[in-house]
Amino acid sequence: MESKRILRSQQGFTLIEIISVLVLLAILAAVAVPRFIDLQADARNSAAQAAVAEGIAQVNMFSAQFILQNGTAPVNLASLTGIGLTTPYAAGDFTITFTAGAAGPPVEVDIAAAGNAGTSVAGGTATGTAFLPQ
Repeated sequence: MESKRILRSQQGFTLIEIISVLVLLAILAAVAVPRFIDLQADARNSAAQAAVAEGIAQVNMFSAQFILQNGTAPVNLASLTGIGLTTPYAAGDFTITFTAGAAGPPVEVDIAAAGNAGTSVAGGTATGTAFLPQ
């Protein structure tokens, strides 16, 4: 009789309880991991959008410089590359490329940013458009 009492007083988890907890953890992991991966991709693309904004700022700066030097507005992307705008342009972890867009008016410059391989933003991409002043 004494041995039965000792067995009943031992505490622990049953196999069903352990399996239930493992199933719940697996369900949580199945939901959380894909969302986490999506957040990483969104963060890379948001960083690329910031690089595109830097590219637009470069176009605006070189446009202003062109106007100061020549007294007229630039007519195309070649006008800006002639005074120092480089394409592709290395901006930290991103490479920014400038290409001629629609002839306009207004004249467009298409900007693309891509994360460099081996960086935390590798795979991040974004595009944008800058307009040359008239």
